[in-house]
Order: sequence, then C-alpha cells, then structure tokens
Amino acid sequence: YDKAAALGAVGLFAGYSISSVRNAIGTTLDLFLGPINSALPFYAVILVLALFTGLYSTLLQANLMDTEMMAKYQERMQEMQERRKEAKEAGDDEALDEIQEEQMEAMGDNLGMFKEQFRPMVWIMLLTIPAFLWMYWMILEQGAGTLTVTMPLLGTREWQAGVLGPLQAWILWYFLCSMSFNQIIRKSLNIQTTPSTS
Repeated sequence: YDKAAALGAVGLFAGYSISSVRNAIGTTLDLFLGPINSALPFYAVILVLALFTGLYSTLLQANLMDTEMMAKYQERMQEMQERRKEAKEAGDDEALDEIQEEQMEAMGDNLGMFKEQFRPMVWIMLLTIPAFLWMYWMILEQGAGTLTVTMPLLGTREWQAGVLGPLQAWILWYFLCSMSFNQIIRKSLNIQTTPSTS
C-alpha cells in the first residue's frame, strides 16, 4: 500500500506541468470544493484547506510513525557518539574500533528510521497534492490569480503576485496557515510526531 501511495503521489506531480492532468484533478475536486468557494472568499477557502490538510497530516504522522522506536535509535546513536568522544580523548584505539563497528551495524537501523519518517509523508503527499493542484487550477484557469488579498507586512497583493522571490502570495498564505494549524492541532490533541529522547 505504501509503494502504491508513493507511485500515486509521483503521478500526481504531473499536474503541475501537464495542464490536462491539472484540469482533470481541478474539475473533479471542484465538485466538492466549488460550493465552499462560492460561499467563502478565496483566502478563507485556502484557510479551510490548510486546516483540513493540517488535521490529516498530524493524524497520519501520529498513527504511521513509531516515535518510541525512533527515540530509542536516537538515544543509541547519542550514547555511541559520547563513548566515541571519551575513547578519542583517552586515546583508546581498541574502543574506537569497537564503536566504529557498532556504528556500521546501526546503519540498518538508520534505514529503518528513514522509512518510518518517509511512510507518513507519502500518504500526506497523496492527499495534499490534489488539494494543492485545485488551488493552482483556480489561480491559473479560473481567474482567482487576479483577485487581491491584504496580507500582514506585505499589504494588498494579487494571489499570483510574487511576494518572496518567485514564491506567490497564495502559496505563502497556504503554508503560513498550514504550519499554524499543524501546531494548534498537535497541541490541542496532545499528539507528538517527533521522537522524544528525554
């Protein structure tokens, strides 16, 4: 299932450069998001999407990642680094060789930890890319890019206008909302998505 989700996410990336894929995804999602877009201004629609993506991202990370296993691995690596430092200071070459062997053996655990982090990301991308493509479709194809929004510190800008180099206003607004909602959701649901070594 994880591999199928990864293939699906990679396939959806085509929507950013192939207009027919983008239009197909945009028109399909518009069946669900169109009524929300009709009822709310575009900045609020992005806010709703950011809340939704923040919620399922947090829940997927909490349910698909084994943070305890990752914390144990990090503690083991930290302990090996401390022992290595002590052995180096003491000039104990034999202990350094043993620690080096342990670190080589731990490389398999490193791969396992990477897979633990990568697994929820694949599912998050599979669900987030279509939402992002719908916003992109609205900006490019449906005229939302010429609408304006007043943003803190930046003033009134068109959604398609660059605000930080090539970064457009709608992308910045989505990321700011998404990061804020992620933090609020994690705190309110008391969900930890990073390993704790304390």
